[in-house]
Amino acid sequence: MKVIVIIPTYNEAKNIGRMLDILVKEEIPQVKKHNVEVLVVDSHSPDGTAEIVREKMKKYRAVHILETDKGGLGADYAKGMKYAIKEMKADAVIEFDADFQHDPKDIKRLIAGMDETGAGQVIGSRYVAGGGVPKAWGWNRKAMSFFGGLFARVVLLINVHDLTSGFKLTKTSFLERVDLDNLLSKSYAYKLHITHDIAKMGAKIVEVPIIFYERKEGVSKISRKDLVDSLMVVAKLRLRGSKRFIKFGIVGFVGYTINALGLRFFAQSSLTSYLAGTFAYLDNYPGLGIVAESSAWAGAFGAELAIVSNFLFNNFWTFAAKKITNPIQFVIKFLQFNLSSIAAVIVQFIVIGTSVKLFGDTEKVRQFALVAAIIFIIVPLNYTIYNVFIWKTWKLPILGRLSLRRPSASGTK
Repeated sequence: MKVIVIIPTYNEAKNIGRMLDILVKEEIPQVKKHNVEVLVVDSHSPDGTAEIVREKMKKYRAVHILETDKGGLGADYAKGMKYAIKEMKADAVIEFDADFQHDPKDIKRLIAGMDETGAGQVIGSRYVAGGGVPKAWGWNRKAMSFFGGLFARVVLLINVHDLTSGFKLTKTSFLERVDLDNLLSKSYAYKLHITHDIAKMGAKIVEVPIIFYERKEGVSKISRKDLVDSLMVVAKLRLRGSKRFIKFGIVGFVGYTINALGLRFFAQSSLTSYLAGTFAYLDNYPGLGIVAESSAWAGAFGAELAIVSNFLFNNFWTFAAKKITNPIQFVIKFLQFNLSSIAAVIVQFIVIGTSVKLFGDTEKVRQFALVAAIIFIIVPLNYTIYNVFIWKTWKLPILGRLSLRRPSASGTK
């Protein structure tokens, strides 16, 4: 396998010479099974970085340079990746910093990780056991890095602990299928885009723990603008690949409207007043008094109307490719859907009942409680249930393990 270590540079004259010496003389010779070379992508650094690289090229055959206009870290990496694939015939590329924040000794560990697992991408991870960030970082930068990565992981539904790592080894068989000319970021967030696309291709991604160090020479180039850019890229990737989620949101809004109107209607209905009156004797019991609130029952009935609406719209639109048309299966799935959505009825009953008990039975209190229940509890719960149990578009590993433990028809395990 031919591995190209891509190092983007801009004003790295204080670091690049020493880095190339260490890589070529000390680290690359330790990788026995593969041909490892280095490609420096320099953005016309005014401090003479390119001149230092060209001097090293006279000494080391494994060193190459690609000079380009300054376009941002992501743009420089994209140019380097395309050059490595087309001109250098790379089988894999490593994204690597020139400033010693990444330890050159870890290169062979990433390559070994790919050899051992057959992964399409190996990430040098700061946020798995054995990894770490500089102790000199303030709590705000540590929090920004950790929670920014966690946000991306949750929103993009990618099971990677360090999506924002800048130290990655990627097979070009996957990388060449990424549209490198149209990455959503020309800066640091390019890495989110590439890993997202590779994960969606079904590539195996593994993480190797690394210690990320504070740079000793030069100035850190990351800024709060880059954080905002990363958040925007995450949002764009989520929307770009989430037509079903958008449809789910539209259906949810229709369901919410029906729910809100149903709550208003039933709150003034004699039916809910009758039900509340039936349980009036519980009004003075702590925790049970909500069953004597007519608005709690109105919330439950409104939730049921929304459930019916959501089932019909989701079946025939959101999950149209898997829609249920057989009458018997339709009825069975509808009952199953109602059963799996009973939590929404219970949640609305409790939240609305408790709210009017505490703050008074007014239209504002009822509607505010409805919105809070939907946003913070019902939407995340229902979306998960719909995908896992009703239309079965998500596969959870734990469910697979449970099914493997079930006895077979012959009684064996």
